[in-house]
Amino acid sequence: MKYISCVLLVLLFASCKKTQGDIEITGTANGVTFGNVIIRDQANTNVFRTDIERGKFKVKEFLQYSGYYKFLFASSATKGTNREVEVYLEPGTYTVNIDQKKINDYPTITSSSQIQTQLSAYYTIIDTMRHQSRQKVISINNKMKSINGEDIKATSDIGAISKLQEEELKANQVDELEGFKTFMAKYPDNEVAAHIMKSLDYQDDPVAYYQLFQKFSDAAKSSDDGKELDEKLQQLSKLAPGSPAPNIDGMTNDGKYINFKAMHKKIILLDFWRSSDGTSRDNHEKIITQLSQLSDKGFGVVSVSFDTDKEKWLSAVSADKMDWPQITDLKGDDSANGPTWGIKSIPSYYLIDGDGKIVSRINDFADVPAAVDDYLKKH
Repeated sequence: MKYISCVLLVLLFASCKKTQGDIEITGTANGVTFGNVIIRDQANTNVFRTDIERGKFKVKEFLQYSGYYKFLFASSATKGTNREVEVYLEPGTYTVNIDQKKINDYPTITSSSQIQTQLSAYYTIIDTMRHQSRQKVISINNKMKSINGEDIKATSDIGAISKLQEEELKANQVDELEGFKTFMAKYPDNEVAAHIMKSLDYQDDPVAYYQLFQKFSDAAKSSDDGKELDEKLQQLSKLAPGSPAPNIDGMTNDGKYINFKAMHKKIILLDFWRSSDGTSRDNHEKIITQLSQLSDKGFGVVSVSFDTDKEKWLSAVSADKMDWPQITDLKGDDSANGPTWGIKSIPSYYLIDGDGKIVSRINDFADVPAAVDDYLKKH
């Protein structure tokens, strides 16, 4: 017997309209003979519940709050995992169609809610881009298969395979910035832009995202999401390449403040890390190798820790043989260095030039060696 479980987890943002009223949700899940739909509030308390019978379900209740919700569903098509999408619920009527053959796509939702209609439009664009990326990957895989291992006789053949592998890696990644730009071009007056942008990695390119933010409708800008984004993007835009590097809170392990210019290096890697993070620690060994090769050519490193325990921090510094400048304010996630530098995850990296100006932000350490080599060749 096929089974599907759908859970709507309320995610009530401060920007939610405090409207109340009747809501009617009519849904289909073709091929599902039994299941249920649950609507829960933020405290994880069931608000509504209904059974799925012969691929259909219906909710007709009084909605206490309008806002963004999480819609989770599971069936044989999801292979034991929950499929989660975001929806916006407000008083009115909704029709939801879950296509098990396209289980990774956003459900088809027809609604009297303008905000939900705009949300559906955005995720439809992302789904289309994802399908296009998938077709590119299939095409690239076919090309690689055509280069049979026994036929690789020249360096050019190896180079061709390497290039195809790079293309495959890029094709597997949907460019969320381009997707958002497409959405904004089609629906410039939408109300959901700020809410959507908050879910994207706008820290990676704050200047580009802030330029898009300026095109938002007044409704999107004046929303609580919009006001929060405006403040964050203004701060993050100061981290654009060529901008002076902000101050770093905290002192070195010998009680001094860092001065990039006083390091007399052409380029400096700023390493944001934590002693409990395995990836951070693994990358320190790679940093040591890079320093041994490039230190005399003008490459330097400064590590900024998000630790709270001084002994654990110093112990990790010693164990990892980090004989370059170390900084921490011992405030952990409450450190001002997080918002100041737009740190969303650990580890994160920046490259700073000898004059204390930002060269680039780097999220993956694998990209650091090439970026450093390229800079040193040009300077």
